[in-house]
Amino acid sequence: MSAGIANSSGTIQLGNGAQFWVYLSPQNDTSKMITKWQVTFSQGNWSASISSDNPTEQIQTPGLSGTFDIKVELWSGSTNSWRQIPPQQGSSNEIGCNSNCASMVGIVADSTNPMPGAINAHFWTTWDAFCKRA
Repeated sequence: MSAGIANSSGTIQLGNGAQFWVYLSPQNDTSKMITKWQVTFSQGNWSASISSDNPTEQIQTPGLSGTFDIKVELWSGSTNSWRQIPPQQGSSNEIGCNSNCASMVGIVADSTNPMPGAINAHFWTTWDAFCKRA
């Protein structure tokens, strides 16, 4: 019996490499406050990104597991550039995932009433959120 992640595009079978997805928190109207974002996962020579262009995308690594570096960025229209956001307390710019698991990054806006042009946010991580028996 295999485990999977249910999403709008169906179910993904776990195994054969770490898998990742991104979650926009409903807290502070995050999806209304943050409209353009990108999360990059990397380990050694491998890297891949999930962005607001395809927010339900899920990445499966080519058989990799362990600790991955992550960079979470928001697009700033006022500066016309990407701006990296920090992790919430208890998380870091790393995420762990076994080859039979899926892990996620959550993005949350800091406030529903930001100063004009200054939307701030943080991210958190959940390591090995879903796993199948090895």
